[in-house]
Amino acid sequence: MPGIIPHLIAGSLLFLIGRYYFSDYFKGEHKTREQLLLAGVCLFFSLLPDFFLGIYYTTHLLSHDTAFFFQYLMHLVLIPLFIIILIFFIYRVDIKRKPIWIMGVWALALHLTIDLFVHFMHIPYGIFF
Repeated sequence: MPGIIPHLIAGSLLFLIGRYYFSDYFKGEHKTREQLLLAGVCLFFSLLPDFFLGIYYTTHLLSHDTAFFFQYLMHLVLIPLFIIILIFFIYRVDIKRKPIWIMGVWALALHLTIDLFVHFMHIPYGIFF
């Protein structure tokens, strides 16, 4: 994890992109509530894969090696899972809040891409936090 700030920026940018791209969806009676739900989903999914690191850095309940092992394992599980879910949401699901969940899955994908980029570029963890 390169830090919480890049992930929060990514989630916020995805919120803005989703609000603009799905602007027809955010018209009507519950516009504010749906936009708040989109913001929450984008921010939550942009931070989700680093759940175990968040526990480690805030409480130190886990050892450093254990936290990074679970974080790595979560990334391995989530990468194929988000691809399957995104394809499922785009082509098969006709639900009321489809744009919100699509942006949530893209936030997860962007988070994993950020972490993958940092890992392969050998940028030290915690560069922004």
